[in-house]
Amino acid sequence: MAKLKLTEQQQAAVENRGGSLLVSAAAGSGKTKVLVERLFRYVTEDHCHIDDFLIITYTKAAAAELRSKIAAELSKRMAETPEDRHLRSQLLRVYQADIKTVDAFCTALLRENTHLLAQEGERYTLTPDFRVLDENDAKLLRQRVLTRVLERFYEELDEGGALLADTLGAGRDDSALEDLVLETYEKLQSHADPEHWLAENRTIWENRSGDFDETPYAAELLAVIRRKGFHHMEALRRAGQSTVGGDLYKGYGEKFLRASRSFAPLAAAQNWEAARVSLDGLEFPRLTTPKGMAEDPEVVRLKGLWENAKTAAKKLAPMLAVSDTEVMEDLQTMAPAMTALLKLTADFSDAYRTEKLRMNCADFSDQEHLALRLLVEWNGAPTELGRQVAGRYREILVDEYQDTNEVQNAIFRAVSREGKNLFTVGDVKQSIYRFRLADPTIFLDKYRRFTPAENAAEGEDRKILLSKNFRSRGEILDAANFVFSNILSAEMGEMEYGEDESLHFGAEYYPPRKDCETEFHLISAHQKSAANDRPVKRLLAEARFTAQRIRQLLDEGYPVTGEDGTLRPCRPEDIVILMRSPGSRSAAFAQALAERDVPCSFEESGDFYQTPEISVTLALLEIVDNPRQDVPLIAVLRSPVFGFTPDRLAEIRSRDREGDFYDALLADGGEDVQAFLTMLTGLRDAAADMSVCRLLWHIYNTLHLPGIFGAMDEGGVRQENLVALTRHAERFESSGYRGLFAFITQLRRLIDAGQAPAVKTAGGSGGVQMMSIHKSKGLEFPIVFLCDLEHAFSRQDFDTPVLVHPALGLGPLCIDLKRKIRYPTMARLALEEKLRRENLAEEQRILYVAMTRPKEKLILVDALYGAEKRLQKLTAAAACPVMPEVVAEGKCFGDWILLPLLCRPEAAPLRDMAGVMAGGLYTGDTAPWQVFIHDGDDFGWAPGAAVSDTERDAGETLFDPALLTFRYPYQRETTLPAKLTATQLKGRALDQEIAEDAYHTPYIRPLVQPKFRRKKKGLTPAERGTATHLVLQYLDLQNLDVPGQVEKLRLEAKLTAEQAAAVDVPALRRFLESPLAEEMRQAETAAREYRFTVLMPARDYDPAAAEEDSILLQGVVDCWFETPKGVTVVDFKTDFVQTEEDVAQHAELYRGQLAAYSLALERVLEKAVTRKALYFLQAGKTVEVS
Repeated sequence: MAKLKLTEQQQAAVENRGGSLLVSAAAGSGKTKVLVERLFRYVTEDHCHIDDFLIITYTKAAAAELRSKIAAELSKRMAETPEDRHLRSQLLRVYQADIKTVDAFCTALLRENTHLLAQEGERYTLTPDFRVLDENDAKLLRQRVLTRVLERFYEELDEGGALLADTLGAGRDDSALEDLVLETYEKLQSHADPEHWLAENRTIWENRSGDFDETPYAAELLAVIRRKGFHHMEALRRAGQSTVGGDLYKGYGEKFLRASRSFAPLAAAQNWEAARVSLDGLEFPRLTTPKGMAEDPEVVRLKGLWENAKTAAKKLAPMLAVSDTEVMEDLQTMAPAMTALLKLTADFSDAYRTEKLRMNCADFSDQEHLALRLLVEWNGAPTELGRQVAGRYREILVDEYQDTNEVQNAIFRAVSREGKNLFTVGDVKQSIYRFRLADPTIFLDKYRRFTPAENAAEGEDRKILLSKNFRSRGEILDAANFVFSNILSAEMGEMEYGEDESLHFGAEYYPPRKDCETEFHLISAHQKSAANDRPVKRLLAEARFTAQRIRQLLDEGYPVTGEDGTLRPCRPEDIVILMRSPGSRSAAFAQALAERDVPCSFEESGDFYQTPEISVTLALLEIVDNPRQDVPLIAVLRSPVFGFTPDRLAEIRSRDREGDFYDALLADGGEDVQAFLTMLTGLRDAAADMSVCRLLWHIYNTLHLPGIFGAMDEGGVRQENLVALTRHAERFESSGYRGLFAFITQLRRLIDAGQAPAVKTAGGSGGVQMMSIHKSKGLEFPIVFLCDLEHAFSRQDFDTPVLVHPALGLGPLCIDLKRKIRYPTMARLALEEKLRRENLAEEQRILYVAMTRPKEKLILVDALYGAEKRLQKLTAAAACPVMPEVVAEGKCFGDWILLPLLCRPEAAPLRDMAGVMAGGLYTGDTAPWQVFIHDGDDFGWAPGAAVSDTERDAGETLFDPALLTFRYPYQRETTLPAKLTATQLKGRALDQEIAEDAYHTPYIRPLVQPKFRRKKKGLTPAERGTATHLVLQYLDLQNLDVPGQVEKLRLEAKLTAEQAAAVDVPALRRFLESPLAEEMRQAETAAREYRFTVLMPARDYDPAAAEEDSILLQGVVDCWFETPKGVTVVDFKTDFVQTEEDVAQHAELYRGQLAAYSLALERVLEKAVTRKALYFLQAGKTVEVS
């Protein structure tokens, strides 16, 4: 491939000096090359050193890659001018230069200057050896601190706190309130001064009064209303004017224009009351369709626009039905709760900061905030240290500037002499990390404010645009430009997409081609219906079509440009399948590719810690740390590594029944056990001197774990899992942890908390790649399939009861405890609309990243249900450009691509399918697209499957009708439990059985006082019964002083004071005076609270069960005693019974339970049970049960 020379734009970006410079570099425009060239221009012309510059990027991998590119460029220049001593002196400096992530820069700055962070009155402060918490450790620490903060919150509960706990924080436990606090805290970490934000917003909510029109919520909602009003005013006006002079003007056009005029006041509403009045003035006259034109495509389109306008009005009605007075009442109602939430978040922030200082650690956001505190005074002026750091560097160069947040931007400004020597490069259209708190508006603000470099005065902030793309063929660029010039705007997307923002072809090294048109494939999938009871699912159809198209490309040898610039047949490795969120879809695509014999690779993160190889390895580490743990020890012995059988383990256990299993191993003299113990001792000795990562590799080599697990199904994946565990151990130790015990403890704690670190493993190597769009950023591929275009945009950010926005503050739900209803406040609606549009703008940028990854071929695959109706709706709104509010109504990438595509001439098949005319056809001269429609049911058969002609004609597999009447012969056995407690056997009467299988109406839990706030009302009846049973367990039958015995049990801590007070003393005294108690006193042998476990024939539980089936029966017998006549079983009951009839009914209820006790005792004691008795303490009666 020919050497690429700098373009005029790139040359300007390299040479421009004299002020802060922003380089807006489009995808594939060579921004890294520009950054490296600019650096070397300083080195060669100004004789600067490489370490005179601070170069910031956003990932460690990117920093390492940039350093290697600088080193490679340095080596190349030295080879050209070997006599240049200045260049040679840079060889060592390049590896000492500050080329690092923001985090790394902040960490280094803090370690050098922790002494400046100490504050008067603080007990703790950071020392230079502080530890950086990884995200999982930080989560656990936040949870621990928050638990303590909430305890104080409940102890000091005021009216606002009570309202917060009872409404927005209500739930089964504290988790809802914990989530609220943590989410509020985390959303603020990109803010330069979170404490100030919390205090400022608390003041606002404490003084929540005045006119709604004065709030930022009203401004946001009125902007929404005006946008919608203007949109429908324009849409109806254009539609009406399109009918002038035609048959539809009288019945449609005039009425469209009349309705359009009625939207004008709404589009101009400047206050809440004006908007409410304007909504009431909307008019929708009855449309009259000329005879014979009901199915006319233009009529269908106009009706769609009309219905859209009416639907929009209906959606606005509930919001505008609320007066400004009612709005403020709702906000004032929730104000105490919001104030309490902000205070609670501030308290948590303080406690969390103090705890981190005590532990001498910091999390990622701390580093940025503390670094900013070192560099900038409270009034924004640089500190003495800030001036010193700024003086170190000739220039600050920031790559990927579009991913900056407010804190980082303040740091860059502080170390760049108020931004005067700051060089930033990025592409705001590729800012896709808002979920990581990146703020693209920082880049956008500079992009709009800065003067073009050619017009900038000395010292003035300036910008340069790099718009030439050197990655992709012109067909790719035309496709991306076509889509984004029509869907991206300042109103919906935060920026315009004009000539400056467009991608311009620069890769002139590509050989001329005629087969690189962008392809769009629409797959019409069907849902189950009377006419089609076995449709092919959308995902399966999409996966199989994609695999089929890839197979075609490979079989026909579709040419791609090789490394030497010549064409060669494509290989599987040249192809990538991009999806918004692959998840479980990867498995379907992998299966479809396997059906076509196409190799593939993808990354997956499933239940990594539940896989056999990892669970066995973790158990090994646990017994290496401490072998006296029965569960992991037996797990290791039973594993494929050692293969001890259950019988052998039982034999070992019999060697020592009292101690733990390790004692039993020591007592066993078997060769297998001795070999295991020798191995374990060796590993324990090795662990004393090894890091966890080295120990893992030592275990793998000693026990041949990669070989053992590699021989199983998916052996390669299992071996990758073992390697992935060593990488996690390496990361663990790099964060400051040491020791095997710490590693195991941390890992188990995270797994138990459901926060196990995601260890990603390869789903294979080589072949077609599958990845998320986020993962593909910065990469390029010859052929890209963009699939899963129907993936709905996420709304999970709106599931929380309080929304948080850095500019608008908090937006809560309003919860009315009296009426037990909840509804959104206008503050919440305002935040929801703001966040929704910000999220949609992010989704547009994600689509841009996806469409700019391919080098030579882009294939879009959109599989959808109800294709005809969907296309009708989209075609009615289709236009070039698409109106911003139509874009805002898009639900997925497929909508955004189809809205402009439906206007292209090539999309005629799609319009024919819809039966609707587009508002106007696209007349641009961009490269043509190829548009195809497929039926989803065409992909119901795996290729190569043996299918008869009859089956193909029928569209389904023939089957034996007798299968419809088939009944599983062992259905009854599926209902037999494997384990049973004796208590479950009580009351096996028919009515009881029916009751157990009956449908129970779910109980909707009302909003009630949380348990911690309820007044104590003593023990429940069940808890009082438990206390009485506890006394019966220890009751001395010879001592009639029951109160004295109860008091003794309380003093021995066998009863709590509350339990002791609840014991039914008269009932126990009656029992001691009863004939049954006398019999127990005279018995030869007696036992109380006798536990048993026996294996019983299933037929004893269900007479119809198979003879060979068994059930494990467990239970606790209250009392049994032996007399010359045999064994007597006694069960004590605290049921509330008064009459003889009550006693008889309850005795019958417990018949099954006593029968189970008798059966178990006869098996365990090998003696006959001759008598079964129930003693009802409440009534003082003994009932014999036959």
